[in-house]
Amino acid sequence: MSGLDDRPFRRLLAWYPRSWRRDHGDVLVAMMLDDAERTGRSGPSGAERRAAIIHGLGSRLGATAAIITASLAVLATAVGQVGLLFFTGGGPAIHEPVLFVMTGVAPALTGVALVALLRAVALLGDGAAVTATACLAVAGVCSGFGGIAWSQGFDAADAGLPQTGLAAMTLPLAGAGVLLTMVAFALLVAPALRRAGLGPAARVLAIVVAIIAAPVTGALVFLSPGTTAVVAIVVLVVAALPRVRGVRRAAPAVGAPAPTPRAPRSSAGGAALSRAFAGIALAGGAVGLAWAFAGADWSPTARGDDTVAMREGIVILAVSMIPALIALGVVLDRSRRRAGRDVWIPVAAAAAGFAATATDYLVSDGNGSLTIAWVGAAAAIGLALAWWVVVRMPLSTGHGSATGIRIGVGLGIMLAYTLVLGLTLTPMLAFAAPVLALVVLVLPWRRRSRAAIPGVPA
Repeated sequence: MSGLDDRPFRRLLAWYPRSWRRDHGDVLVAMMLDDAERTGRSGPSGAERRAAIIHGLGSRLGATAAIITASLAVLATAVGQVGLLFFTGGGPAIHEPVLFVMTGVAPALTGVALVALLRAVALLGDGAAVTATACLAVAGVCSGFGGIAWSQGFDAADAGLPQTGLAAMTLPLAGAGVLLTMVAFALLVAPALRRAGLGPAARVLAIVVAIIAAPVTGALVFLSPGTTAVVAIVVLVVAALPRVRGVRRAAPAVGAPAPTPRAPRSSAGGAALSRAFAGIALAGGAVGLAWAFAGADWSPTARGDDTVAMREGIVILAVSMIPALIALGVVLDRSRRRAGRDVWIPVAAAAAGFAATATDYLVSDGNGSLTIAWVGAAAAIGLALAWWVVVRMPLSTGHGSATGIRIGVGLGIMLAYTLVLGLTLTPMLAFAAPVLALVVLVLPWRRRSRAAIPGVPA
C-alpha cells in the first residue's frame, strides 16, 4: 500500500462521468499512486493530468450524450422555427435570439451529437472527439452571431445605412465558423479514411474533404435549418440502437419456449378489401392530378385561375390519400409482423392529417397563411412518422431506459417534422396518393403469387 495522500489523484476523477468513476476510478488511482511512489512524486504528473482531462471528457461523449444533444438540437430547431413563424412582429428582441438558436445553437448541438455518436462506435479517439467538440461549439457561436450580423446588415442595406457594429462582422464571423468546422470535419473524417487503408494519405484527403464540405454545410445550415433537424433525428435513431449503446439483448431462459410470431392471415377478404380501397384511391388520385394541373381550363370553380385549380386538386388528392392509407393498413395488418396498434395508429394519424389538409385547402382563400388545420395536419403526419419509426427501433425490451428513449426519439421526430418540415411538405405528400395506391394494388397479388410457389413463404 502506498503512503501517499491520494486526494490530489482522486481530484482528477472529477473529469470522468460517474459511471466510469464507479467502475474504474479506484484502479486508476491505484496505478497513479504506484507510479508516483516509484518516481518519488507526491502528486499527479503533467502527463497524467492531461490524460485525465482528455480521456475524462472523451468518456462523457457516448451514446447517451449523443441522444441528449441530438434531442436538444431538435428542440432548438423547433423553438427557432416557432419564433420565426409566430413571433415575427416582436422585433430584434425576439428575432435575433431566435436566429441565434437556429443558426448557432442547433447546428452546434447536432455536431456534438455526431461526434459523440462516432466516439460511441469507436470511430473517434478521445483527443479528436474533445477537440472536434470544442471546435464545433465555438463554430456554433460564430455562426449564431454571424446570422444576427447578416440580419442587421440586411436591414441596414435596405434602409440605405452603412454596415457598422456587428453587421460589419458578418464575413469574419462566417469565416471563423467555417474554419473551425473544417478542423472538426478533418478530425471526424480522418479516422474513417485510415480504416479504409489509405495510410498517410488519409490526413491529406481528410483536409481536402473538410475544405469542400465545411462551406457547403455552413450554407445548408443557414439557408435550410431543417437540415439540422434531419441530421439530429438520424443521430437520435442510430444512437438508440442496442449495439451503439452497449446493451445486449436479454437471452431467453433455458428451456423457455421461443416466441411464436403471429400467423399471417390467409383469407382473401382482406386482399379484396385492400384492392377496393386502393382502386378508389387510384381513381381519386388520377382525378386530383388532372384537376391540379389542368383544371383551370375546364373547372367551373377555377375559372381559368391556376392557383384555385391547384388548391382544388390538392383537396381531391388529400381525400384520396385516406382510402390509400386504409388499403395499406389492411395489407400490413394481414402480414401480422407487427401488433395491430402499430399499424393502425400511424395509419389513423396520417389519415387525420390528410383530412385536415383537405379541410384547410377547401375553406382557405389560398393566401398561404398558417391555420389550425394546417398545423394540425403537420402534427398528425409527424405523429404517424414518429410512431412508425419508434416501434421499429431494435431496442432491448429488458432495458429500463428503452421506453424513455422511444418517447424521446418519438417526440423529437414529431416536433421536427411538424415545425420544420411538415408545414411545407405535408400538402405536397398528397400528390403521392396514386403512387401509394398502385403499390398497395401490387402487394396482395405479390403475396398470393409467392404463396403459390412451394417452399417459398408467403
